[in-house]
Amino acid sequence: MKNEFLDQWLEFSKSAAEPMMRLNEISAKAMEQVARQQMDLARDYMDLGTRNLKLLGESKDPQKLVADQGQLVTEFGQKLMGRAEEFMKIATEAQTALTTWAEEAAKKAAAATQSAAKKAG
Repeated sequence: MKNEFLDQWLEFSKSAAEPMMRLNEISAKAMEQVARQQMDLARDYMDLGTRNLKLLGESKDPQKLVADQGQLVTEFGQKLMGRAEEFMKIATEAQTALTTWAEEAAKKAAAATQSAAKKAG
């Protein structure tokens, strides 16, 4: 009886740990991708500031400066849209992976519960 209980407990522990390890993998991957996106976004802002300062330092004509700054802002807006699209892709992939994980974990938990009930009954 002791061995059966111990075997059941070990099986249960293993079946509980595996889904959590997969959850950690999904979370780590998403966080790594988001961190990379944030670093790229920070670089984009630094580039915007640097280019704007360069325009201010080189400009002799105020009208040309305004036109050049408008072009700079337009380019930056396009980069931001691309970053937003990439972030949505990351979020969608993470959501899909988490949904799949939850469904698999629920199936495994149901199967483990039924198995334990049969062994106990």
